[in-house]
Amino acid sequence: MFITRKQSTFISGVLSFALTFVLLEQMQQSPLVSVFHNSSYEIIETKVFNRFVEEREKLTHLKREKAKARITKVMEGYKTGMNDDFVRSTPDLILRESDKYGYDPLFLTALIITESSFNNWAKSSRGALGLMQIRPRTGMILAQETQMVWNGAPTLYEPDSNIALGAYYLNKMIERFGDLNLALEAYNHGPSQLSRYLRKGYRPKKYSKRVHNHYQRIKSLSI
Repeated sequence: MFITRKQSTFISGVLSFALTFVLLEQMQQSPLVSVFHNSSYEIIETKVFNRFVEEREKLTHLKREKAKARITKVMEGYKTGMNDDFVRSTPDLILRESDKYGYDPLFLTALIITESSFNNWAKSSRGALGLMQIRPRTGMILAQETQMVWNGAPTLYEPDSNIALGAYYLNKMIERFGDLNLALEAYNHGPSQLSRYLRKGYRPKKYSKRVHNHYQRIKSLSI
């Protein structure tokens, strides 16, 4: 009897399906084969997962290195007043504190630019000090909350301490007001003053816009 190519393909498919069904049934009946099958599957699954983790870690590392290079380039445009050790370590400090609170490190960099233009020795007319412009009284309270050693106002001229306290303070404002832009305004005006503004129906936006403008500029820089 003559069998067409189409019929042959159909019969082969049926036979293949039947054979697969029989093999699966045998595997279910044989604990040894089943264990071997499950073990093989778990090994493959583990390898795939490990490969995924490795690739993700590579991408994360690459992203961090790009952010670090961008921050370093941004800092080169400012007179920081810091010694070489702190100039080199500041990008890592920004990355560390950003990781802690889930910030984009470039955003935290933008906040520092808005506050002090990376001048470590900056002092405002209201007595705020350092890179992230923190008042000594506020710094003392924040240091207690974060269990940081507080050695008075000079602590705020230490870049690592100042950035750690500033990042924590911003996070505290985000938790209090539930909105990043409001948190930025609270960082600038103070939370009590911002609350008074809001009660009067006034929502300041000028400061948060400045931070976002710096942020967009930094992200657009070529490195």
